[in-house]
Amino acid sequence: MRAHLALLLITPLVSGCVTHWRGKEIEANLAALQAQVDLQSEQGRAHARKVEEMLETRLGDLERRLGEAIAQLQKGSADTGIDLEKLRDELKRVQGELAETREKLKTSEAAAELGVTVAPAPGETLPEAEPDLYRAGYDKYKAQDWEGAVRVFSAYTNKFPGAPQADNAFYLMAEALTQREDFPASIRVLQVVLQKYSSGDKVDDAHVLMHDNFVAMKRCKDAMPFLETLIAEFPSSSRVADAKKKLAATKRTCR
Repeated sequence: MRAHLALLLITPLVSGCVTHWRGKEIEANLAALQAQVDLQSEQGRAHARKVEEMLETRLGDLERRLGEAIAQLQKGSADTGIDLEKLRDELKRVQGELAETREKLKTSEAAAELGVTVAPAPGETLPEAEPDLYRAGYDKYKAQDWEGAVRVFSAYTNKFPGAPQADNAFYLMAEALTQREDFPASIRVLQVVLQKYSSGDKVDDAHVLMHDNFVAMKRCKDAMPFLETLIAEFPSSSRVADAKKKLAATKRTCR
């Protein structure tokens, strides 16, 4: 079935106008193919990259045909055999689908690099602007929609890694992952906070959450150094008092 869909999509477009039925056929085939893309797996991302290539090929063909049609009109030919308006509409639609596919793929690949599983939300449209996208993630976090928070903050940190709120977004993503009990993924995200945003205001919080994740994984000996580092290197932090209590408790129970 997949091979059949792929063949339908990569078949070169015939010259002439993009008829209504042909456009609908291609749209249906592409929708069927995209429905099989699971961006949580590497196989799914490879499949999505094929969709991206197909859309790029189709876009290039449409741009070529539009250019040829305009050139014919400029030469004085009134009958090009091509409906320019429909061709422009088709071009715009494919551009939109290509941009959306690239954005989702980019976000998924960035999440995969962190070892974070991000389930796609069918029909969800995320804000484009940096503050709006952060707010969308924060709203999901406050609503305890942990999966949604991970998904949106993953998109945010991928798109705006240099934004002032980027370290906060990474940290909140890590907290959401902890709530999902995906402790290893939370640890990997916290490593980004500690390594790339070491001068940010979430470093002390990241040390505490690192400790909590390792304790949850029953690795108390790996947990304690994070609190010891916080206490020694960030003595003015508001988290120090809490860190000292946690450290004492962990030392009592650690075996």
